[in-house]
Formats: sequence, C-alpha cells, structure tokens
Amino acid sequence: MLSVFLIALLAFGFFIIGFMLKKFPDAERTKKATKPLSLIIDLSPLIGIIVFSILFACVLKGRLLERVTHAVLVFGIWMCATKFYCYILKHFNKKWALIGCIICMLYSIGLAVFLTPLDRYVEVLYSFTDWYSILLGCGLLIVFYTIEIITAISKGNLKKKQ
Repeated sequence: MLSVFLIALLAFGFFIIGFMLKKFPDAERTKKATKPLSLIIDLSPLIGIIVFSILFACVLKGRLLERVTHAVLVFGIWMCATKFYCYILKHFNKKWALIGCIICMLYSIGLAVFLTPLDRYVEVLYSFTDWYSILLGCGLLIVFYTIEIITAISKGNLKKKQ
C-alpha cells in the first residue's frame, strides 16, 4: 500500500513542478544539452516497445503479466527522473525549481532502484495490487505526457507572442 502512495506522490510532484515550469522560458545556455535529451525522452516509448517486445518474445519466459506491469511502471518512474534532470538543466537559474527538481529526481531514482528487481516489485507492489499495477504505470505515463503536451503548447504560444 505504501508503494502505491509513493508512486502517486511522484505523479503529483511531477504534475505540480511541470505545470509551474511551463510558463518559464528555457535557459539559453543549456539548449544544446536539453534538446537531444528531450528528443530521447520523446522517442523512448517507441524504443521501449521495441526492446521489451524482443525481450518478451525471445528471452523472458514465464511470469509475463508480472514482467509487463513491472516494465511499464519502472519505465514511467525512470521517465520522470529523466525529465526532472532535464528541468534542472533548463531552469537552473530558478532556485525553487532547482531544489524541487533535485529532490524529486533523487526521489524518482530511489523509487526506481527500489522497484527494479522483479522479486522485490512482486513482493512489495504486485502481490498487493495484482495486475491492476499496470494502471499505476499507465497513469504515471499519462501524467507525464499530459504535462509534456501542455508544456509544448504553452512554449509554442510563448514563441508566437514574442
């Protein structure tokens, strides 16, 4: 039960920080580093689907439902950690954003490392939620990409006004 709360807290923190940072322009000095990182973040679901399809078809046998729910959830947590790092690079000159993003990034990394071993994931989360844990992972990814889309739209509107 605690794991469900911790993942929901991560989604809430990502939503709040992403929503607050959408109205601020990116730092010019770090655009060379953040542009490729943002492209990787945008392409990572496609890459993840290809990699996981190959793994599930050829290498990983048995416990398919556990493995799929685990992959989606841990993938979503790592995506949040990566985006918090991107926010740190883009908004390093705002002290509140820097502190909040560093705390949330470390929290995301800790949660991802804790849930990465499949046996621990099954013991801590899957045994409690069963296959419904896929909803947690999909919900986290929905929050992630909702903020991404809202941010892209607001950044486009900022450029049009200038």
